Amino acid sequence: MIEDLKKAVKLFNRWQFQEAQDAFHQLAEEAEGRDRVFLEGIALIASGFYRIWHKGGEPNAMVSYLEKGMEVLKPFNGTFAGIKSEGVVPAIEACLEEAARWRRGDSEIFNRDHIPRLEFEAGDVD
Repeated sequence: MIEDLKKAVKLFNRWQFQEAQDAFHQLAEEAEGRDRVFLEGIALIASGFYRIWHKGGEPNAMVSYLEKGMEVLKPFNGTFAGIKSEGVVPAIEACLEEAARWRRGDSEIFNRDHIPRLEFEAGDVD
């Protein structure tokens, strides 16, 4: 499972969000308890970021997925399923603000500089 987790984190950090979403969903099916919930939340976040490129951009869907994922991740603080959770929720909140600007038309594109990187507890996986 560790190798699959590293692969999922790499996919996320390389902005391969559709593949990352699938990988995190598969990992969640194998996990239990809070690890499972955490991985499901990360899968929702990956799905939200995928919407930047899907069909030329879907800001409404992006906001929806990011909101759902953030709600799942809010109670987490520490390391779950081998991924550090510190800083993830504040980063997603910043992404939500940017996505809302994009959805309103205040911005032509989503500023990808806000997309967080996931950190694996054993260090960088790139």
